[in-house]
Amino acid sequence: MTRRALITGGAGFAGRVLHDYLTRQGWETVRCDCMASPGVLSCDITDANQVDAVFQQAGGITHVFHLAAIAFVPTANRDPAAAMNVNLIGAIRIAEAMRQHAPAARLLSIASAEVYGRPISLPITETHPLNPVNPYAISKAAADFYCAYLHEGHKVDVVRVRPFNHAGPGQSDQFVLSSFARQIAEIEAGQRTPVVKVGNLRAARDFLHVNDVVRAYELIALRGHSGEAYNICSGAARTIQDALNLLIQMSPKSIVVEEDPERFRPVDVPEVTGSHAKLTEHTGWTPQIPFEEILSDILNAWRKHFRG
Repeated sequence: MTRRALITGGAGFAGRVLHDYLTRQGWETVRCDCMASPGVLSCDITDANQVDAVFQQAGGITHVFHLAAIAFVPTANRDPAAAMNVNLIGAIRIAEAMRQHAPAARLLSIASAEVYGRPISLPITETHPLNPVNPYAISKAAADFYCAYLHEGHKVDVVRVRPFNHAGPGQSDQFVLSSFARQIAEIEAGQRTPVVKVGNLRAARDFLHVNDVVRAYELIALRGHSGEAYNICSGAARTIQDALNLLIQMSPKSIVVEEDPERFRPVDVPEVTGSHAKLTEHTGWTPQIPFEEILSDILNAWRKHFRG
């Protein structure tokens, strides 16, 4: 059977990596994003007509990987209405178009561990209540609830996916690990004074390499149980301080660390650790890439960028 996937947000960080991975695995892929680029269809996912047009152009879709979103928490904080429009209304538009044009397809609705908010207990399992604490998380939790309704009320083949923090080469420097790595690479290239600006270093997060995450997406698409929710996580938390220390150790430069008030969130969660037991049981997935390799891959990508 030919597997043909529509990837929304296909020009974004995870979307590009997923496209490359699925192509190597023998899938046919169609990508859309808010702006057209070579090999990527233009689509504003909040516009029903544009979404319909993408499904008509794509044809024969067996799976939809819905990654398109306003994914940076501070951006959503600055414009909560836009975050709700893209992350909730956009998800509804994608789901409704799939029901019309590809009713037998499977929808992977990609949410975020942010939907859990402050953990009641650790590690977080899929039965943990959703308690979002910022506009991004609220919009993603609402889309998650809507997809659960679609499965329960209309028997849509939808799987809800809640990835924890993931990073890798090509990620925007808006995100913490990429931000640190870029600053260090700039220092090494002589383009920055030897000072790294930081926010809250005490927070602990469950980090994965994006390559592990897209591998999980494919396994969920093929083996996940319809209607279920799945965490994608490492099962271990590392503090932001640990990550920064390791990156600095990878550099030959002497580097000073300086707090930047603009990099602190108004509401933050001290520690997040997830459980991937359900995902492992249902699909066989386990994380494979060590934390240190995540950091070295990002740092080396930024070094290459500044050398080039």
